[in-house]
Amino acid sequence: MSDRFENSRKSLLLGSVVLGVACVPAHAQPAAPSGNTAAEVEEIVVTGSYLRGSPLDGPTPVQIIDRTSIETQGAAQIWDVVKNLEVNSGSITNPGSGENSQVEGIANINLRNLGENSTLTLINGRRQVSAATTTASGGEMVDLNAIPLVMVERLEVLTDGGSALYGSDAVAGAVNVIMRTDFEGLELYGDVQGVEKAGDLFDTTASAIWGWSDDSGDTHFVLSGERHERDPVPVEYARYFDANAQFSDIVGATPASAGAVFNNAAFGANFNKAYINSAVMARNVAEGAQALPVYTDPLCGTLRDADGETFFVGNRIDKRGENSGFCREHTYDWQYMSLGLERDSLAGAFSHRFSDKAEFYSFFQWSDSRIERTDSGAVNSRGPAVFLAAPGSHIGNPAWGGYAIGQTAELGFYAPAAGLPRPTGISNAPNALANGGMNVPMYATVRVGTPRVGGDSNFTDTSTVGVQAGVKGELLALNDRRFTYDVSYAWSGTSFEQSYRTLQRDRAELAANGLGGPGCTPNGRADFDWRHAPGPLGGALPTFWNASNGALGDGLTQTFFPGFVLNTRETLSLALTSNNQGKGGCQFYNPFLTAVTNPALANTQELVDWMSPTILRSDKRNKLGVIDAVVTGELLELRGGTAQFAAGAQYRMQNNKSRAPAINLPGIPNAILGYDSKGVPNRFHYVSNNYECSYCIFNYDNDRDVKAVFTELSLPVLENVETQLALRWESYGGGIGSEVTPKLAASWRVVDDLLVRGSFSQSFRAPNIGIVEEGLEGSNITFRDPLRNQAVRAGLLPPTNENARPNTTYTLSAAAPNVGNERSDTFNIGLQWTPSAPALAGLSVNADLWRFELNDKVLPQPGISAIAGEIEAFKVAAANPANYLLNSTLSGNSAMPYKACDPAALEAQYGRNSTPRLDCVVDPRTYIVPGVVRTFATTTAELTTTTLSTINAGTIISDGIDVKLGYGWANSLGQFRVGLDYTHVRQYRLIDVPGLELGLLETGVFDAAGTTGDGNLVRSLPDNRGNIHFNWTRAQHSVAVITRLIGSYRDLRYESTWQTGNDLVRSLVRKEIASYQSWDLQYTYARDWANASWGTSVFTVGLLDAFNAEIPYREDGAVNYDASVFDGRGRRVYARVLLQL
Repeated sequence: MSDRFENSRKSLLLGSVVLGVACVPAHAQPAAPSGNTAAEVEEIVVTGSYLRGSPLDGPTPVQIIDRTSIETQGAAQIWDVVKNLEVNSGSITNPGSGENSQVEGIANINLRNLGENSTLTLINGRRQVSAATTTASGGEMVDLNAIPLVMVERLEVLTDGGSALYGSDAVAGAVNVIMRTDFEGLELYGDVQGVEKAGDLFDTTASAIWGWSDDSGDTHFVLSGERHERDPVPVEYARYFDANAQFSDIVGATPASAGAVFNNAAFGANFNKAYINSAVMARNVAEGAQALPVYTDPLCGTLRDADGETFFVGNRIDKRGENSGFCREHTYDWQYMSLGLERDSLAGAFSHRFSDKAEFYSFFQWSDSRIERTDSGAVNSRGPAVFLAAPGSHIGNPAWGGYAIGQTAELGFYAPAAGLPRPTGISNAPNALANGGMNVPMYATVRVGTPRVGGDSNFTDTSTVGVQAGVKGELLALNDRRFTYDVSYAWSGTSFEQSYRTLQRDRAELAANGLGGPGCTPNGRADFDWRHAPGPLGGALPTFWNASNGALGDGLTQTFFPGFVLNTRETLSLALTSNNQGKGGCQFYNPFLTAVTNPALANTQELVDWMSPTILRSDKRNKLGVIDAVVTGELLELRGGTAQFAAGAQYRMQNNKSRAPAINLPGIPNAILGYDSKGVPNRFHYVSNNYECSYCIFNYDNDRDVKAVFTELSLPVLENVETQLALRWESYGGGIGSEVTPKLAASWRVVDDLLVRGSFSQSFRAPNIGIVEEGLEGSNITFRDPLRNQAVRAGLLPPTNENARPNTTYTLSAAAPNVGNERSDTFNIGLQWTPSAPALAGLSVNADLWRFELNDKVLPQPGISAIAGEIEAFKVAAANPANYLLNSTLSGNSAMPYKACDPAALEAQYGRNSTPRLDCVVDPRTYIVPGVVRTFATTTAELTTTTLSTINAGTIISDGIDVKLGYGWANSLGQFRVGLDYTHVRQYRLIDVPGLELGLLETGVFDAAGTTGDGNLVRSLPDNRGNIHFNWTRAQHSVAVITRLIGSYRDLRYESTWQTGNDLVRSLVRKEIASYQSWDLQYTYARDWANASWGTSVFTVGLLDAFNAEIPYREDGAVNYDASVFDGRGRRVYARVLLQL
């Protein structure tokens, strides 16, 4: 190492912030030594290199958040620090962020918004096992909240590509959590903080750390423990909660749409007209929709929820012309903005130095958490169940001898097929007219636990265990050159168990038709072929099930996607052939609000418990073992100093395991799919018995072994110039193969005060093993769908994006064995300026220009591309006039389902833009393709399911600048420091991504910087973020003030939200998410007691978001702000005590 500027650099280290290091505010540092006094600077190993050196001269950008900085931010857990990093964007933990419930309460870091997969998390420089769960897009992450904060010394954040050193996953960089393994003494710590509006709901932390070393300093032992509790905080205490934040949900299970209710006069329907909601129908017509029936439970306006508030109809955000008749209640008492949490943690370290040549070291951690998720006590199925009519509900046709087509959809109609008499009446059937039911066949969601009174079954339990052990040493050889070695083994494991109540399909379907309960044995047949049973007069008259070529019979048992059907054939068979419904221990599930008002029709707790067991939706285990061996040493003297090398090898052993609950797998392994000509079942398929999902939970036991070798060189080829060369070979074997990733970096201290640096590196990430072997778990997305537009379906407009309308769909994925690695080229140019001139002493300037060019990003397929094949099939079908039918006859209320029409004749008679011509649409049965399912009997082309694969998707180019300024001074009033941290993202372009030809959310926007992204390929990415911080210290007192700023950015959902929004939504939706500024304040008092045995006590009080800043509004459903960017808790108050003994 050159010593040309040695003394001045050492002084600057104490006199100013270490440039490129502090990214969050820290307490003021001691004043720089005066005169020629030089502080001794230890050369250390910093994240981004295996070689020792001064962090001031490092060629790689590394930001360090030390313990003082952590405490200054009022952090109760590591997530509280990570969310404030300007370089972190798109990481999630809180409800409402658009992620699945499995990651709620789990914290991760997402550098540059390149994905949580693309940031490598290390503990003491060793890999840590990822949490045994994934995001909706398949992202894996280390749960940072599982790391006890009391044991954390600092965070080192490498903001440059790190694969050349650390291997796969370090595409955007790495976060290295350094633990307090050298701590000595005893600290006791207590912290309490709470949301101001939430009253006595708090976060509380109690922790202790003790460290000991022997007199020689050769043996060291550290032990720490932490208990963290967070009370669940309902959304009504959130800063964003106002009159527009409607948290509500459906009460009961009365169907509201025309297609779900078979009110067909031609079938003999005798419908209960009390359910017709004429007011909502009129509103839909006024907003340009057709006059389709809308239904509401007639008891809705007469009942109240647990808080005494009256039930109401519809939702504030009902789409224009699609206002629903569902009866709803407020649920803000049961919705959390902060999840409940209990976490116990232990961590410790032990080391013993035998000599300079050999030291044993070890570290362990254990964390056990229980997360209390939102739980209102209500449980509902994802799909509907068929509810048959009660016997005698339909009016027979005298011309047909009193027969009505709808009678074949009445309970027990086919009981003679089981040798039983047909029931003539069932007095306790909820669907009967006499009991206030609809009195017709229908299908509806099964929902229990309403009105809501809260529940206690939605918990996530996680455990994390980690052990690191190794031997390292230093020796002199080859002419007294220094060499070091470090051989270690690290093992970490994590478990993830998510319990919840769900509906068991076979039981719920039976209960819907009076055959439910633990004491019920249906006396009919499960294998009767009701679909093909002939009607009267030798089949001359149709049945409900075979009319219109079996449209209803096939539709009500359709397979939405593998393993998930509308209704199983077996339970319909039992409902149609049994005659003991509602008696002898058999109970009805009542979907109507008469279950609340009429005790004789109530859903008993026994029935509800039988239908809705509590299961483990997730029961997963991840394990990771890592063997590392690293040798470093000095090579030869060059003009700028001593050349160094590092060489090493790594072997990783990964195992991911999951156990699905029995109702998912095996589920119903041999459900009937078809019958032969004699009515005997001859085709079977798998059906999930979990009414919530299929192929969302897997059984797997996957292993992946990875081996790697690497080398690093530090070559000070010129005076004051340091270079870093690194190369790593890593092999996954199999279809993934191997990768070679290089890195070249250099720094040049131009003058005493100025350092410039630059780097180029290549990184890669292998696809997650779960994506390769199983695929993504079930989720949902919204995108613009041309076929949602009736004019398109009528052949009047082309199926293009200009004519598309938003559509939401449940998504299913599959294994992606052919998906390959993603690769990145990373560039960084930066400078550090610490002027030594007296007028500028204490000033520090740090700036880095960065650029990532990411190729073949592993991403879920964009939604629009999933229906590309269907759109092509539609074009072909639309060209044939014989493929058209009346849209109104797709409804279950149609007197003649699937009635054909002639588009040319209607256009000639009424005109091209007339309502009769618009009603003539392409028959949806003519453009069915695998992987796309639309809702049965829908007149608006709602999507039910699409199949999305995982793909290597084009190129992402992102670049920007990080700027950090600091200035410190001291006078008789104390020590002061002011600083600024700022990150600007210039671009985040997505190029040649399959399915993204129309831009993000089909808006034509391909640059996500300064937008909300699409929530799938990229999350919200404000292009300007920063903070300004001020610290003052004098004697025992210190004050910290931080203001955080986020610039405005574009809401890409504006156009689609406005287009489909009702008048209220249109008045609220905004094109731009406004800028935001908040303030944090902290005061600390340190007291050294006269009795030395009492040590030092540090008392701290603070305010987070001290002035309760208004959160920028975003019209996006109930949570009317961008939860992936902003903290919705508002002003929080905290107090803590630290006893140092």
